[in-house]
Amino acid sequence: MREKSILDTTRFKSVLPDKRIVVFLGLILCLQPLQSTQAQSHTPSAELEALISMTINDTYNYKFGDALKAADQIIAAYPKEPEGYLYKCGVYWKMLEEGSVGSTDSTKHEIKRLVDKACRLSAVKVDANPNDVKGLFYYAGSLVYRARYEATKSNWLSVMTDGVKSKKLLEKAIEIDPHFYDAYSGIGAFNYYAARIPWYLKPLALVLGISGNEEEGIAQLKKAAQFGKYAKAEAANFLASVVYMNKEDYPDATKLMSELHQQYPGNLDFVRNLCSAYYKMRDYTEVIHCADSALTEYDAAKSCHRSSVGYIRFYRGASYERLNEKDKAIADFEMVVKLNGGDRACKAAQAALDRMKRQ
Repeated sequence: MREKSILDTTRFKSVLPDKRIVVFLGLILCLQPLQSTQAQSHTPSAELEALISMTINDTYNYKFGDALKAADQIIAAYPKEPEGYLYKCGVYWKMLEEGSVGSTDSTKHEIKRLVDKACRLSAVKVDANPNDVKGLFYYAGSLVYRARYEATKSNWLSVMTDGVKSKKLLEKAIEIDPHFYDAYSGIGAFNYYAARIPWYLKPLALVLGISGNEEEGIAQLKKAAQFGKYAKAEAANFLASVVYMNKEDYPDATKLMSELHQQYPGNLDFVRNLCSAYYKMRDYTEVIHCADSALTEYDAAKSCHRSSVGYIRFYRGASYERLNEKDKAIADFEMVVKLNGGDRACKAAQAALDRMKRQ
């Protein structure tokens, strides 16, 4: 019998209330701010290309301050293009995910402002030229970010409507240019998740036109991971942290995650996923090794790593517990609890401490 993990960090895998699943249906495109490119017929200027690359690298390496500056440079140089607004919005979402910025009204207001601007500018492009691949792609990304924002307001119909519209925009972009590989990442994620919709939500999905093919989705994700430009890493991360983890194909998961970590050493979320995979393989020594390397090399107190550090320490503590090194396990669990992030790592660490005290 397969051992159940103490904590499952695979995205969207936990049992969620229906409202959360509705959000999941609206966000199954899994578009990220870094999934962006231009089709061959829309070659960007060298300056814009350099700024986009800078923003992407800084965001993936969790240099959020530098990423925001680079995005502001794009906005200043190209105020009527959607890229800068969309990328800046994406940086804020990453910061929220890591707990490096509070989920305050001012932060949400800034995200909404950026999303609305990106949507308007993208829509103008598509209205002027329905075959503008660049406009179609950025419009799709803007709608997904708008869906994420609407999810915070519990506007579930808007969430799902924008999600489905985003998929159609991406499909049209690929129909126009089949070599537009970055778009395959979003469509692949859509196909994968849509095929795994819970049975009791299938009637609603049918009404909204949501359907998918798991194997086709995986093939599309692999295509994006192999040939994509800016979506390459995101597609690989989805394959590793979602597809391979769900299939319990941990060797392939760890291989891809290790490659991502080498490419973006500042991104501790990749280490977090790596620790999760090794833990499920019961390779507790390797979990500890990965965690030690990451936490020694980087300042664990940095706010930009808050959430990932909590999970990494939790997995290290859980591994110490499995190896019967109780004192080290307790020390890690206590440090996770002190982060007080309110996420599952903190709750699981507290539960582990309570359990160990009772023993």
